[in-house]
Amino acid sequence: MSGFFRSSDGCSIHREEKYISVCNQCDKSVCMLCMVSLHQGHTFTDNEQALTRYRDKLTLSLAVAEESLTTVQQEIQQITQHEQICYLKSDGLLITIQNRGKELKEELERLIQKMTREIKDSKKANLERIHTAHSTAKRQQSQITSYIKQAKAELTKNNLHNIISLYNNINNSVDEYHANDLDLETDTQYYKFKAGELQRENLEEMFGCLEAEVRKSTQENLYEYVEPARSCSLKQEYEGTEKLCHFKASDKGIASICPFKEDRAFFHDKTGKDLKLIRESGRVVRSLTANTKKSDITMTSNGLVLISCPDLCCIKTFSAEGIIRKFILTEDLHPYGIGVHFDTDTIVVGLVDTWDYNVTSSSKRLLRKYSKEGEIIQTIESVSKTLTGGTKSLIVSPYKVRINQYNGDIGVINWTSWHQGNILIFTNSGAHKFTYPPKTETEFEPHDIAFNSENQTVAADAVSKLLYLLSPEGGVLRTIYSCDHTPWSLGYFGRGKLWVGESDGTITAIRYQCKDKPSK
Repeated sequence: MSGFFRSSDGCSIHREEKYISVCNQCDKSVCMLCMVSLHQGHTFTDNEQALTRYRDKLTLSLAVAEESLTTVQQEIQQITQHEQICYLKSDGLLITIQNRGKELKEELERLIQKMTREIKDSKKANLERIHTAHSTAKRQQSQITSYIKQAKAELTKNNLHNIISLYNNINNSVDEYHANDLDLETDTQYYKFKAGELQRENLEEMFGCLEAEVRKSTQENLYEYVEPARSCSLKQEYEGTEKLCHFKASDKGIASICPFKEDRAFFHDKTGKDLKLIRESGRVVRSLTANTKKSDITMTSNGLVLISCPDLCCIKTFSAEGIIRKFILTEDLHPYGIGVHFDTDTIVVGLVDTWDYNVTSSSKRLLRKYSKEGEIIQTIESVSKTLTGGTKSLIVSPYKVRINQYNGDIGVINWTSWHQGNILIFTNSGAHKFTYPPKTETEFEPHDIAFNSENQTVAADAVSKLLYLLSPEGGVLRTIYSCDHTPWSLGYFGRGKLWVGESDGTITAIRYQCKDKPSK
Protein backbone atom coordinates (compact mmCIF):
# COMPACT_ATOMS: atom_id res chain seq x y z
CA MET A 1 0.00 0.00 0.00
CA SER A 2 3.08 2.30 0.10
CA GLY A 3 2.50 3.40 -3.49
CA PHE A 4 -1.25 3.58 -3.22
CA PHE A 5 -1.50 7.39 -2.93
CA ARG A 6 0.37 10.02 -4.93
CA SER A 7 2.34 12.49 -2.85
CA SER A 8 1.39 15.52 -5.01
CA ASP A 9 -1.55 16.84 -6.98
CA GLY A 10 0.15 16.15 -10.29
CA CYS A 11 -1.78 14.30 -12.97
CA SER A 12 -0.78 10.64 -13.27
CA ILE A 13 -1.09 10.84 -17.08
CA HIS A 14 0.08 14.37 -17.87
CA ARG A 15 2.89 14.80 -15.36
CA GLU A 16 3.28 18.51 -16.01
CA GLU A 17 -0.38 19.26 -15.26
CA LYS A 18 -2.20 19.42 -11.92
CA TYR A 19 -5.63 18.10 -11.03
CA ILE A 20 -8.19 20.90 -11.23
CA SER A 21 -11.57 19.10 -11.38
CA VAL A 22 -13.40 15.80 -10.94
CA CYS A 23 -15.14 14.01 -13.83
CA ASN A 24 -18.77 13.38 -12.88
CA GLN A 25 -19.03 10.39 -15.23
CA CYS A 26 -15.84 8.58 -14.14
CA ASP A 27 -15.38 9.68 -10.50
CA LYS A 28 -11.76 10.55 -11.25
CA SER A 29 -9.57 13.63 -10.77
CA VAL A 30 -8.63 15.26 -14.08
CA CYS A 31 -6.28 17.96 -15.32
CA MET A 32 -6.90 20.44 -18.14
CA LEU A 33 -5.44 18.09 -20.77
CA CYS A 34 -7.56 15.19 -19.49
CA MET A 35 -10.68 17.32 -19.85
CA VAL A 36 -10.06 18.02 -23.53
CA SER A 37 -8.80 14.53 -24.42
CA LEU A 38 -9.70 11.40 -22.47
CA HIS A 39 -12.77 12.96 -20.80
CA GLN A 40 -13.96 15.13 -23.68
CA GLY A 41 -17.73 15.62 -23.60
CA HIS A 42 -18.02 14.80 -19.86
CA THR A 43 -19.17 17.19 -17.12
CA PHE A 44 -16.87 18.27 -14.30
CA THR A 45 -16.97 19.64 -10.77
CA ASP A 46 -14.21 21.83 -9.37
CA ASN A 47 -12.07 20.42 -6.57
CA GLU A 48 -13.58 22.46 -3.74
CA GLN A 49 -17.16 21.38 -4.45
CA ALA A 50 -16.08 17.83 -5.24
CA LEU A 51 -14.24 17.53 -1.94
CA THR A 52 -17.43 18.16 0.04
CA ARG A 53 -19.51 15.83 -2.14
CA TYR A 54 -17.07 12.92 -2.10
CA ARG A 55 -16.38 13.28 1.61
CA ASP A 56 -20.12 12.74 2.17
CA LYS A 57 -20.11 9.78 -0.23
CA LEU A 58 -17.11 8.27 1.53
CA THR A 59 -18.87 8.61 4.89
CA LEU A 60 -21.87 6.66 3.55
CA SER A 61 -19.64 4.03 1.96
CA LEU A 62 -17.76 3.71 5.24
CA ALA A 63 -21.00 2.89 7.07
CA VAL A 64 -21.87 0.25 4.46
CA ALA A 65 -18.38 -1.22 4.70
CA GLU A 66 -18.55 -1.48 8.50
CA GLU A 67 -21.91 -3.25 8.24
CA SER A 68 -20.52 -5.59 5.59
CA LEU A 69 -17.53 -6.36 7.81
CA THR A 70 -19.85 -7.48 10.61
CA THR A 71 -21.71 -9.74 8.20
CA VAL A 72 -18.46 -11.23 6.87
CA GLN A 73 -17.31 -11.99 10.42
CA GLN A 74 -20.63 -13.75 11.12
CA GLU A 75 -20.26 -15.78 7.93
CA ILE A 76 -16.74 -16.81 8.97
CA GLN A 77 -18.19 -18.20 12.21
CA GLN A 78 -20.86 -20.02 10.21
CA ILE A 79 -18.22 -21.44 7.86
CA THR A 80 -16.23 -22.72 10.83
CA GLN A 81 -19.35 -24.44 12.18
CA HIS A 82 -19.99 -26.04 8.79
CA GLU A 83 -16.41 -27.30 8.75
CA GLN A 84 -16.85 -28.93 12.16
CA ILE A 85 -20.17 -30.46 11.11
CA CYS A 86 -18.58 -31.84 7.96
CA TYR A 87 -15.76 -33.50 9.95
CA LEU A 88 -18.14 -34.98 12.54
CA LYS A 89 -20.71 -36.26 10.07
CA SER A 90 -18.21 -37.67 7.60
CA ASP A 91 -15.93 -39.34 10.15
CA GLY A 92 -18.82 -40.70 12.20
CA LEU A 93 -20.43 -41.98 9.04
CA LEU A 94 -17.30 -43.85 7.94
CA ILE A 95 -16.88 -45.53 11.32
CA THR A 96 -20.53 -46.64 11.43
CA ILE A 97 -20.54 -48.06 7.92
CA GLN A 98 -17.19 -49.86 8.33
CA ASN A 99 -18.16 -51.48 11.66
CA ARG A 100 -21.59 -52.47 10.41
CA GLY A 101 -20.14 -53.74 7.13
CA LYS A 102 -18.05 -56.37 8.92
CA GLU A 103 -21.25 -58.11 9.97
CA LEU A 104 -22.70 -58.28 6.47
CA LYS A 105 -22.11 -61.09 3.99
CA GLU A 106 -19.76 -61.06 1.03
CA GLU A 107 -22.48 -59.64 -1.22
CA LEU A 108 -22.30 -56.36 0.71
CA GLU A 109 -18.57 -55.77 0.40
CA ARG A 110 -18.71 -54.23 -3.05
CA LEU A 111 -21.43 -51.81 -1.99
CA ILE A 112 -19.66 -50.82 1.25
CA GLN A 113 -16.47 -50.04 -0.68
CA LYS A 114 -18.47 -47.90 -3.08
CA MET A 115 -20.18 -46.09 -0.21
CA THR A 116 -16.87 -45.48 1.55
CA ARG A 117 -15.36 -44.03 -1.61
CA GLU A 118 -18.37 -41.76 -2.16
CA ILE A 119 -18.24 -40.53 1.43
CA LYS A 120 -14.54 -39.71 1.18
CA ASP A 121 -15.08 -37.94 -2.13
CA SER A 122 -17.98 -36.01 -0.66
CA LYS A 123 -15.94 -35.08 2.39
CA LYS A 124 -13.09 -33.87 0.21
CA ALA A 125 -15.43 -31.85 -2.00
CA ASN A 126 -17.21 -30.36 1.00
CA LEU A 127 -13.97 -29.34 2.70
CA GLU A 128 -12.63 -27.84 -0.51
CA ARG A 129 -15.75 -25.69 -0.84
CA ILE A 130 -15.59 -24.68 2.81
CA HIS A 131 -11.88 -23.82 2.67
CA THR A 132 -12.39 -21.82 -0.51
CA ALA A 133 -15.25 -19.90 1.09
CA HIS A 134 -13.16 -19.39 4.23
CA SER A 135 -10.22 -17.98 2.28
CA THR A 136 -12.50 -15.68 0.29
CA ALA A 137 -14.20 -14.37 3.43
CA LYS A 138 -10.87 -13.83 5.22
CA ARG A 139 -9.52 -11.92 2.22
CA GLN A 140 -12.64 -9.76 2.11
CA GLN A 141 -12.38 -9.14 5.84
CA SER A 142 -8.76 -8.02 5.56
CA GLN A 143 -9.47 -5.80 2.56
CA ILE A 144 -12.54 -4.10 4.05
CA THR A 145 -10.77 -3.61 7.41
CA SER A 146 -7.82 -1.95 5.67
CA TYR A 147 -10.06 0.40 3.70
CA ILE A 148 -12.07 1.30 6.79
CA LYS A 149 -8.90 2.31 8.66
CA GLN A 150 -7.72 4.40 5.71
CA ALA A 151 -11.14 6.00 5.26
CA LYS A 152 -11.35 7.02 8.93
CA ALA A 153 -7.92 8.62 8.66
CA GLU A 154 -8.64 10.43 5.37
CA LEU A 155 -11.97 11.90 6.53
CA THR A 156 -10.05 14.34 8.76
CA LYS A 157 -7.88 15.48 5.84
CA ASN A 158 -8.62 17.44 2.68
CA ASN A 159 -6.85 15.35 0.07
CA LEU A 160 -9.51 15.02 -2.60
CA HIS A 161 -7.61 12.48 -4.69
CA ASN A 162 -7.14 10.14 -1.74
CA ILE A 163 -10.81 10.43 -0.75
CA ILE A 164 -11.98 9.66 -4.29
CA SER A 165 -9.65 6.67 -4.52
CA LEU A 166 -10.85 5.32 -1.18
CA TYR A 167 -14.48 5.91 -2.19
CA ASN A 168 -14.01 3.83 -5.34
CA ASN A 169 -12.01 1.09 -3.60
CA ILE A 170 -14.50 0.69 -0.74
CA ASN A 171 -17.42 0.53 -3.16
CA ASN A 172 -15.64 -2.07 -5.29
CA SER A 173 -14.78 -4.13 -2.21
CA VAL A 174 -18.33 -4.03 -0.83
CA ASP A 175 -19.78 -4.82 -4.28
CA GLU A 176 -17.42 -7.78 -4.60
CA TYR A 177 -18.54 -9.08 -1.20
CA HIS A 178 -22.24 -8.85 -2.07
CA ALA A 179 -21.65 -10.37 -5.53
CA ASN A 180 -19.89 -13.46 -4.16
CA ASP A 181 -22.41 -15.98 -2.88
CA LEU A 182 -20.27 -18.23 -0.69
CA ASP A 183 -20.98 -21.91 -1.26
CA LEU A 184 -21.65 -23.39 2.18
CA GLU A 185 -23.83 -26.29 1.09
CA THR A 186 -22.58 -29.63 2.36
CA ASP A 187 -23.70 -32.98 1.03
CA THR A 188 -25.48 -34.84 3.83
CA GLN A 189 -27.17 -37.39 1.59
CA TYR A 190 -24.17 -39.50 0.61
CA TYR A 191 -25.09 -42.33 2.99
CA LYS A 192 -28.16 -43.10 0.88
CA PHE A 193 -28.01 -45.91 -1.65
CA LYS A 194 -30.24 -48.21 -3.64
CA ALA A 195 -31.09 -51.38 -1.79
CA GLY A 196 -31.97 -53.46 -4.84
CA GLU A 197 -28.52 -53.58 -6.42
CA LEU A 198 -27.67 -57.07 -5.13
CA GLN A 199 -31.09 -58.62 -5.83
CA ARG A 200 -31.52 -60.14 -2.35
CA GLU A 201 -34.95 -60.32 -0.71
CA ASN A 202 -33.72 -59.31 2.75
CA LEU A 203 -31.29 -56.67 1.50
CA GLU A 204 -33.73 -53.78 1.74
CA GLU A 205 -34.50 -54.56 5.36
CA MET A 206 -30.78 -54.79 6.20
CA PHE A 207 -30.04 -51.52 4.45
CA GLY A 208 -32.94 -49.86 6.20
CA CYS A 209 -31.42 -50.76 9.57
CA LEU A 210 -28.03 -49.51 8.42
CA GLU A 211 -29.45 -46.19 7.27
CA ALA A 212 -31.25 -45.71 10.59
CA GLU A 213 -28.00 -46.36 12.47
CA VAL A 214 -26.16 -43.87 10.29
CA ARG A 215 -28.78 -41.20 10.91
CA LYS A 216 -28.67 -41.74 14.67
CA SER A 217 -24.87 -41.59 14.72
CA THR A 218 -24.65 -38.32 12.80
CA GLN A 219 -27.61 -36.27 14.01
CA GLU A 220 -28.62 -35.63 17.60
CA ASN A 221 -32.18 -36.55 18.53
CA LEU A 222 -33.28 -36.66 14.90
CA TYR A 223 -35.86 -39.36 15.47
CA GLU A 224 -38.08 -39.82 18.46
CA TYR A 225 -40.70 -42.54 18.59
CA VAL A 226 -43.60 -42.45 21.05
CA GLU A 227 -46.98 -44.15 21.16
CA PRO A 228 -49.47 -41.69 22.68
CA ALA A 229 -52.89 -42.81 23.85
CA ARG A 230 -55.34 -42.72 20.94
CA SER A 231 -59.06 -43.14 20.60
CA CYS A 232 -61.33 -43.06 17.54
CA SER A 233 -64.95 -42.09 17.22
CA LEU A 234 -67.46 -41.51 14.44
CA LYS A 235 -69.78 -39.42 16.59
CA GLN A 236 -71.13 -36.41 14.68
CA GLU A 237 -71.12 -33.25 16.75
CA TYR A 238 -72.79 -31.16 14.03
CA GLU A 239 -74.67 -32.00 10.88
CA GLY A 240 -72.26 -32.43 8.00
CA THR A 241 -69.23 -32.88 10.31
CA GLU A 242 -67.59 -36.23 11.02
CA LYS A 243 -65.08 -36.79 13.81
CA LEU A 244 -62.38 -39.08 12.43
CA CYS A 245 -59.99 -39.56 15.34
CA HIS A 246 -58.56 -37.97 18.46
CA PHE A 247 -55.04 -38.43 19.91
CA LYS A 248 -52.65 -36.97 22.45
CA ALA A 249 -49.71 -35.28 20.72
CA SER A 250 -48.05 -33.27 23.51
CA ASP A 251 -48.25 -32.38 27.19
CA LYS A 252 -48.57 -28.72 26.19
CA GLY A 253 -51.02 -26.89 23.93
CA ILE A 254 -50.67 -27.33 20.14
CA ALA A 255 -49.58 -23.87 18.93
CA SER A 256 -49.32 -24.50 15.18
CA ILE A 257 -50.04 -27.29 12.66
CA CYS A 258 -48.56 -27.56 9.16
CA PRO A 259 -49.98 -30.40 6.98
CA PHE A 260 -47.30 -32.48 5.24
CA LYS A 261 -49.07 -35.48 3.70
CA GLU A 262 -52.57 -36.93 3.80
CA ASP A 263 -52.11 -38.56 7.22
CA ARG A 264 -49.32 -36.56 8.85
CA ALA A 265 -48.34 -33.00 9.72
CA PHE A 266 -45.64 -30.96 11.43
CA PHE A 267 -46.59 -29.28 14.70
CA HIS A 268 -45.05 -27.55 17.68
CA ASP A 269 -46.48 -26.87 21.11
CA LYS A 270 -46.46 -23.62 23.06
CA THR A 271 -42.97 -24.24 24.48
CA GLY A 272 -41.50 -23.93 20.97
CA LYS A 273 -38.77 -26.41 21.91
CA ASP A 274 -39.34 -29.10 19.29
CA LEU A 275 -40.76 -29.27 15.79
CA LYS A 276 -42.37 -32.70 15.32
CA LEU A 277 -43.79 -34.69 12.43
CA ILE A 278 -46.73 -36.78 13.63
CA ARG A 279 -48.97 -39.34 11.95
CA GLU A 280 -52.72 -39.50 12.30
CA SER A 281 -52.17 -42.67 14.32
CA GLY A 282 -50.57 -40.50 17.00
CA ARG A 283 -47.00 -41.70 16.38
CA VAL A 284 -44.27 -39.06 16.26
CA VAL A 285 -42.16 -39.91 13.22
CA ARG A 286 -39.58 -37.18 13.54
CA SER A 287 -38.50 -34.57 16.06
CA LEU A 288 -36.22 -31.58 15.47
CA THR A 289 -34.97 -29.12 18.08
CA ALA A 290 -36.28 -25.65 17.19
CA ASN A 291 -36.19 -23.54 20.40
CA THR A 292 -38.42 -20.81 18.93
CA LYS A 293 -41.16 -19.46 21.18
CA LYS A 294 -44.19 -17.57 19.85
CA SER A 295 -43.35 -18.83 16.37
CA ASP A 296 -45.43 -19.96 13.40
CA ILE A 297 -44.65 -22.69 10.86
CA THR A 298 -45.43 -23.29 7.20
CA MET A 299 -44.07 -25.27 4.26
CA THR A 300 -43.04 -24.55 0.67
CA SER A 301 -44.27 -26.55 -2.32
CA ASN A 302 -41.08 -28.66 -2.32
CA GLY A 303 -41.40 -29.67 1.35
CA LEU A 304 -39.04 -27.13 2.96
CA VAL A 305 -40.33 -26.19 6.43
CA LEU A 306 -40.18 -22.49 7.38
CA ILE A 307 -40.46 -21.25 10.96
CA SER A 308 -40.62 -17.67 12.21
CA CYS A 309 -38.15 -16.67 14.93
CA PRO A 310 -39.38 -13.43 16.58
CA ASP A 311 -36.52 -13.16 19.07
CA LEU A 312 -33.86 -13.50 16.34
CA CYS A 313 -35.69 -11.35 13.75
CA CYS A 314 -35.39 -14.01 11.07
CA ILE A 315 -37.08 -16.88 9.23
CA LYS A 316 -35.35 -20.27 9.50
CA THR A 317 -35.58 -23.28 7.20
CA PHE A 318 -35.62 -26.96 8.19
CA SER A 319 -34.58 -29.24 5.35
CA ALA A 320 -35.51 -32.91 4.99
CA GLU A 321 -32.03 -33.81 6.25
CA GLY A 322 -32.54 -31.86 9.47
CA ILE A 323 -30.32 -28.95 8.44
CA ILE A 324 -31.38 -25.65 10.03
CA ARG A 325 -30.49 -22.38 8.31
CA LYS A 326 -31.34 -18.72 8.66
CA PHE A 327 -33.18 -17.91 5.43
CA ILE A 328 -34.66 -14.40 5.71
CA LEU A 329 -33.37 -11.64 8.00
CA THR A 330 -36.19 -9.23 8.89
CA GLU A 331 -33.82 -6.53 10.18
CA ASP A 332 -35.28 -4.74 13.22
CA LEU A 333 -38.78 -6.21 12.80
CA HIS A 334 -40.01 -9.31 14.63
CA PRO A 335 -41.69 -11.98 12.44
CA TYR A 336 -44.71 -13.82 13.85
CA GLY A 337 -47.30 -15.22 11.42
CA ILE A 338 -45.99 -16.84 8.22
CA GLY A 339 -47.65 -18.43 5.18
CA VAL A 340 -46.66 -19.67 1.70
CA HIS A 341 -48.56 -19.61 -1.60
CA PHE A 342 -47.65 -22.93 -3.26
CA ASP A 343 -48.13 -21.77 -6.87
CA THR A 344 -45.27 -19.27 -6.65
CA ASP A 345 -43.70 -20.16 -3.26
CA THR A 346 -44.30 -16.53 -2.30
CA ILE A 347 -43.77 -16.14 1.46
CA VAL A 348 -45.97 -13.74 3.46
CA VAL A 349 -44.77 -12.71 6.93
CA GLY A 350 -46.47 -10.65 9.65
CA LEU A 351 -43.93 -8.17 11.08
CA VAL A 352 -44.01 -5.83 14.10
CA ASP A 353 -41.50 -3.49 15.70
CA THR A 354 -42.73 -4.58 19.13
CA TRP A 355 -45.32 -7.09 20.33
CA ASP A 356 -47.95 -5.04 22.11
CA TYR A 357 -51.44 -3.70 21.49
CA ASN A 358 -50.55 0.01 21.66
CA VAL A 359 -50.22 1.22 18.08
CA THR A 360 -48.90 4.76 17.51
CA SER A 361 -48.09 6.75 14.39
CA SER A 362 -44.49 5.55 14.59
CA SER A 363 -45.37 1.88 15.09
CA LYS A 364 -44.55 -0.62 12.36
CA ARG A 365 -47.24 -3.29 11.91
CA LEU A 366 -47.24 -4.79 8.43
CA LEU A 367 -47.23 -7.78 6.11
CA ARG A 368 -44.31 -8.38 3.80
CA LYS A 369 -44.09 -10.65 0.77
CA TYR A 370 -40.82 -12.41 -0.04
CA SER A 371 -39.83 -14.43 -3.09
CA LYS A 372 -38.70 -18.04 -2.73
CA GLU A 373 -35.14 -16.68 -2.86
CA GLY A 374 -35.84 -14.42 0.15
CA GLU A 375 -36.08 -11.11 -1.76
CA ILE A 376 -38.70 -8.52 -0.73
CA ILE A 377 -41.58 -8.34 -3.24
CA GLN A 378 -44.21 -6.19 -1.52
CA THR A 379 -45.00 -4.51 1.80
CA ILE A 380 -48.65 -4.29 2.90
CA GLU A 381 -49.52 -1.62 5.48
CA SER A 382 -53.31 -1.40 5.64
CA VAL A 383 -54.99 1.46 7.51
CA SER A 384 -58.55 2.55 8.28
CA LYS A 385 -60.04 5.97 8.95
CA THR A 386 -60.84 7.10 12.50
CA LEU A 387 -63.79 9.20 13.69
CA THR A 388 -61.53 12.26 13.87
CA GLY A 389 -60.54 11.95 10.22
CA GLY A 390 -57.15 10.38 10.87
CA THR A 391 -55.93 6.88 10.10
CA LYS A 392 -54.91 3.87 12.16
CA SER A 393 -53.29 0.58 11.28
CA LEU A 394 -55.63 -2.36 10.75
CA ILE A 395 -52.82 -4.71 11.72
CA VAL A 396 -52.00 -4.69 15.44
CA SER A 397 -50.39 -8.02 16.31
CA PRO A 398 -50.30 -10.48 13.35
CA TYR A 399 -50.17 -13.70 15.38
CA LYS A 400 -50.62 -16.01 12.38
CA VAL A 401 -50.73 -15.65 8.58
CA ARG A 402 -52.55 -18.13 6.35
CA ILE A 403 -52.72 -18.25 2.53
CA ASN A 404 -55.75 -19.33 0.49
CA GLN A 405 -54.10 -21.75 -1.96
CA TYR A 406 -57.09 -21.50 -4.31
CA ASN A 407 -57.23 -17.73 -4.96
CA GLY A 408 -54.18 -16.31 -3.18
CA ASP A 409 -56.08 -14.41 -0.45
CA ILE A 410 -54.08 -13.60 2.69
CA GLY A 411 -55.65 -14.25 6.10
CA VAL A 412 -54.27 -12.71 9.30
CA ILE A 413 -55.04 -13.67 12.91
CA ASN A 414 -54.88 -10.15 14.31
CA TRP A 415 -54.78 -9.84 18.10
CA THR A 416 -55.92 -6.36 19.12
CA SER A 417 -55.96 -6.58 22.93
CA TRP A 418 -55.75 -9.08 25.77
CA HIS A 419 -57.92 -12.10 24.80
CA GLN A 420 -59.47 -10.13 21.94
CA GLY A 421 -58.87 -9.96 18.20
CA ASN A 422 -60.21 -10.26 14.69
CA ILE A 423 -59.55 -11.88 11.33
CA LEU A 424 -58.27 -9.72 8.47
CA ILE A 425 -58.60 -10.97 4.90
CA PHE A 426 -56.59 -9.33 2.11
CA THR A 427 -56.54 -10.06 -1.60
CA ASN A 428 -53.36 -11.39 -3.19
CA SER A 429 -52.51 -7.82 -4.25
CA GLY A 430 -52.81 -6.55 -0.66
CA ALA A 431 -56.23 -4.85 -0.79
CA HIS A 432 -58.32 -5.23 2.38
CA LYS A 433 -61.24 -7.58 1.67
CA PHE A 434 -63.08 -7.89 4.99
CA THR A 435 -62.70 -8.02 8.76
CA TYR A 436 -64.43 -10.58 10.99
CA PRO A 437 -66.11 -9.75 13.23
CA PRO A 438 -66.83 -6.33 11.71
CA LYS A 439 -67.62 -4.78 15.11
CA THR A 440 -64.77 -4.39 17.60
CA GLU A 441 -67.00 -4.80 20.67
CA THR A 442 -67.82 -8.41 19.73
CA GLU A 443 -66.16 -10.86 22.13
CA PHE A 444 -63.94 -12.94 19.85
CA GLU A 445 -60.43 -14.40 20.29
CA PRO A 446 -59.25 -16.10 17.07
CA HIS A 447 -56.32 -18.52 17.22
CA ASP A 448 -56.16 -19.89 13.67
CA ILE A 449 -57.97 -20.04 10.32
CA ALA A 450 -58.02 -22.37 7.31
CA PHE A 451 -59.28 -21.90 3.74
CA ASN A 452 -61.07 -24.47 1.57
CA SER A 453 -61.69 -24.83 -2.18
CA GLU A 454 -64.97 -22.88 -1.91
CA ASN A 455 -62.94 -19.87 -0.64
CA GLN A 456 -64.67 -20.29 2.72
CA THR A 457 -62.80 -19.67 5.96
CA VAL A 458 -62.80 -21.89 9.05
CA ALA A 459 -62.15 -19.79 12.16
CA ALA A 460 -61.16 -21.16 15.59
CA ASP A 461 -62.52 -19.05 18.47
CA ALA A 462 -61.05 -19.43 21.97
CA VAL A 463 -63.99 -17.69 23.67
CA SER A 464 -66.73 -20.07 22.52
CA LYS A 465 -64.40 -23.03 21.76
CA LEU A 466 -66.20 -23.33 18.42
CA LEU A 467 -65.12 -23.60 14.79
CA TYR A 468 -67.08 -21.25 12.53
CA LEU A 469 -67.41 -21.51 8.76
CA LEU A 470 -67.31 -18.07 7.11
CA SER A 471 -68.48 -17.24 3.60
CA PRO A 472 -66.08 -15.72 1.01
CA GLU A 473 -67.60 -12.33 1.95
CA GLY A 474 -66.99 -12.77 5.69
CA GLY A 475 -70.44 -13.77 6.92
CA VAL A 476 -71.04 -16.69 9.30
CA LEU A 477 -72.49 -19.70 7.49
CA ARG A 478 -72.66 -22.15 10.39
CA THR A 479 -70.80 -23.79 13.27
CA ILE A 480 -69.01 -26.96 12.23
CA TYR A 481 -67.43 -28.24 15.46
CA SER A 482 -67.36 -27.73 19.24
CA CYS A 483 -64.03 -28.40 21.00
CA ASP A 484 -63.59 -29.87 24.47
CA HIS A 485 -60.72 -27.46 25.10
CA THR A 486 -59.56 -24.19 23.57
CA PRO A 487 -58.81 -24.60 19.83
CA TRP A 488 -55.32 -23.20 19.28
CA SER A 489 -54.43 -24.36 15.77
CA LEU A 490 -55.84 -25.71 12.51
CA GLY A 491 -54.34 -27.75 9.68
CA TYR A 492 -56.31 -28.18 6.44
CA PHE A 493 -55.58 -31.26 4.29
CA GLY A 494 -58.16 -30.67 1.55
CA ARG A 495 -61.65 -32.07 0.82
CA GLY A 496 -62.98 -30.85 4.14
CA LYS A 497 -60.43 -32.72 6.27
CA LEU A 498 -59.16 -30.64 9.18
CA TRP A 499 -56.84 -31.20 12.15
CA VAL A 500 -57.72 -29.21 15.27
CA GLY A 501 -54.97 -28.68 17.87
CA GLU A 502 -56.23 -27.88 21.36
CA SER A 503 -54.82 -26.30 24.52
CA ASP A 504 -54.52 -29.65 26.34
CA GLY A 505 -52.06 -31.03 23.74
CA THR A 506 -54.58 -33.17 21.83
CA ILE A 507 -55.30 -33.17 18.10
CA THR A 508 -58.70 -34.05 16.64
CA ALA A 509 -59.17 -34.93 12.97
CA ILE A 510 -62.56 -34.03 11.50
CA ARG A 511 -64.13 -33.88 8.06
CA TYR A 512 -66.74 -31.20 7.44
CA GLN A 513 -69.05 -30.50 4.53
CA CYS A 514 -67.79 -27.53 2.49
CA LYS A 515 -70.89 -27.09 0.32
CA ASP A 516 -74.34 -26.81 1.82
CA LYS A 517 -76.68 -29.66 0.95
CA PRO A 518 -79.31 -28.66 -1.61
CA SER A 519 -82.77 -28.23 -0.15
CA LYS A 520 -85.31 -30.92 -1.06
